Amino acid sequence: MNKKLLIGAGILALTGALGISSLAQTQKTEIEFWSWYLSPKFDPYLKGVIADFEKVNPTITVKLADKQDTMVRDLQAAIALGKTPDVVNLWGDATASFAQDGLLTPVNDLTTNDALRAQFWDNTIGMFNVDGKNYGYPWYGWTDQGVMAYNTELLQKAGIKSPPKTLNEVLSMSKRIKTATGAYGWLPPIKDPNGASFLGQFYLEGLAIVKDGKAAFNSPAHARLLTKFVNLMKADIIPQDLLRKEAFQLNNELYSQGKSAFIIGGAQALTRVKDANKDIYGKTKVVEAPLGSAGVQTGGSMSLVIPKASKNQKEAALFAMFMTNNASQVKFSKLAGIVPTTKGAEKDPDLKAANPNDALDVATSLVSGAGRFITPGWKSPKNTDDIYKNFNDNIEAAFLGKKSAQTALNDAVAFWNANAK
Repeated sequence: MNKKLLIGAGILALTGALGISSLAQTQKTEIEFWSWYLSPKFDPYLKGVIADFEKVNPTITVKLADKQDTMVRDLQAAIALGKTPDVVNLWGDATASFAQDGLLTPVNDLTTNDALRAQFWDNTIGMFNVDGKNYGYPWYGWTDQGVMAYNTELLQKAGIKSPPKTLNEVLSMSKRIKTATGAYGWLPPIKDPNGASFLGQFYLEGLAIVKDGKAAFNSPAHARLLTKFVNLMKADIIPQDLLRKEAFQLNNELYSQGKSAFIIGGAQALTRVKDANKDIYGKTKVVEAPLGSAGVQTGGSMSLVIPKASKNQKEAALFAMFMTNNASQVKFSKLAGIVPTTKGAEKDPDLKAANPNDALDVATSLVSGAGRFITPGWKSPKNTDDIYKNFNDNIEAAFLGKKSAQTALNDAVAFWNANAK
């Protein structure tokens, strides 16, 4: 063959190879990330972290979608249709439920245990453990009791000179506030849709949830405590709307309207009050939360999970670790008062510096290092959805007078032990 033809053919082949190589280098993988109830308020934060991730990982792009009350149904449908997202923001019980159904990839299969333990507190990793495997990257956390915000004006009208120091005092002051002002005091979690929140009342008072692997929350002491809350609702000291609305949402609505006096929980609740009613926010003070007789806290964290059907598992894991790293969570804490689940946040000077006249600043400084202490108080059982629905149905029956407290708890325990297998 002519030398010129050989050289020309070689150049063409080399050019073609370089073109293919260049195309391969510029081709990007798109992953889809579903957040939960964070849009539109936290869109700038989410998009900022995504932009930072894409700078470090130029071959990966992230498509963001925010889901709200249809999250579980949408995820189930997406998996069934073969259109699953790659990274999904779930809460603890939903993580357990999807893991139990075999729909999630264990994070240990994608990220080494050493890397997980270097980034997160062990207790937060363990919150998403199902049958010995971890299914969630711990994201932003909270403490159910961490801080107490209170409306100074309502307490003053009720003749209360200092905030309560125990949950029993919270309840007794709630009666005084209702009588004097017509506003509610504290709105305890009764029947939240995403879990079995009333179990927390037992845990705070040192009453067992599970004993020797079996549900055990139907002793006479448990029934007396449930009856106490039932009577508070009958007397309108706590509102019946707690049977229909999540306590966190209802409490924020009423507090922001000057219709409730206390918020007990994480600092993040105050961001909503600040947005909704600056006058009420200006009358708000913050102290450490009062505890039950057991002197314990409960809390939890959100997770980022990777569905087993995701076609981009490696890229999804890289993004999940980036979104949940210490720098990203500290930024979120400064914005929203969340509790970082990462090691190092407790030493961050910006989270410790607080303006004593700003309620959110004070609250954030009080809870910023609490990630190493948060615990749900009990492990989610198998068949979580069915068991928690039955529990909530029985709790509602007790509050509506359809069952005695003892009967409701007996029925819930029997169903739990028959189905948590």
